[in-house]
Amino acid sequence: VMIIAEPWGGGYDPERFSDIGWSSWNDHFRNGVKGKNSRDGLGFIFGRWEDGSDGDRLARFVMGSLREYGGQYQEVAHNVNYLESHDDHTLGDFIRIGLRDVDENRAIQNLTEHARVRGDQLALNKLAAIFLFTSQGAVMVHEGQSWGRSKVIAKTDAPDPRVGYIDHNSYEKDNETNWLNWDHKELNRDLVEYYRGLIALRNTYSEFRRSCPDDFSFLHVGRQVAVAYVLKNTFAVLMNGSPGRELEIELPEGMWEVLVDAESVDLDGKAQVNGKIRIPPKAGMVLRRLN
Repeated sequence: VMIIAEPWGGGYDPERFSDIGWSSWNDHFRNGVKGKNSRDGLGFIFGRWEDGSDGDRLARFVMGSLREYGGQYQEVAHNVNYLESHDDHTLGDFIRIGLRDVDENRAIQNLTEHARVRGDQLALNKLAAIFLFTSQGAVMVHEGQSWGRSKVIAKTDAPDPRVGYIDHNSYEKDNETNWLNWDHKELNRDLVEYYRGLIALRNTYSEFRRSCPDDFSFLHVGRQVAVAYVLKNTFAVLMNGSPGRELEIELPEGMWEVLVDAESVDLDGKAQVNGKIRIPPKAGMVLRRLN
């Protein structure tokens, strides 16, 4: 039996949960990566430091949020990384609102166009997914997250003055608001395939699941909102949260193949790079050393 706890409600204490061997949702990871709220608490993928985050905190997140590095958990197995759950905005809606593409206080007029993920919305969804699937700890993906699902209040027999508005917290609605629209999955096939590729990356290479802090070598990113590291001298993970500035990285010696970039995932290798490379704004890359 796996028990994953929500360590708040009657008090906030993920540390004690870990002490008794329980795993729990890592809300520090969630808030640091996407933000605490979409109005004035944006996080890494928006090029911001949220809730006291900085480069050291990002490093802690990717290593598993262990207590010896200032995190909450005695063991990585107790750490459940996630970006959305049953409550609050979906990741897709958080990004829509955070980018100011959507006003949560206005009704959606064209649901299909609203549900379509493209441009900066697509870039931020992909960057968040890279961060999630390359970090140590269990990974939780909520229903519809892989296509940037939006929760819009449906018109039903239940009276609701906000029909047509994005729902901030739909946990109490036993109606169509919480149903999945599989047409929207097909509408956002690009993002779905990106998630599929990152799942395959994590399943194929145990380094992204079973590494310890000593396996990480962090690369210098200056004052930029970014994190870059080499894992077990075999993989390089480079993530640039800055919205308008490239990240320039000098790779360790050798030739590297690109498994993941801003556009897609290809475990057969998309291209080969070496020396100094540039990561576009709002994008990430995963490389594997060839020699």
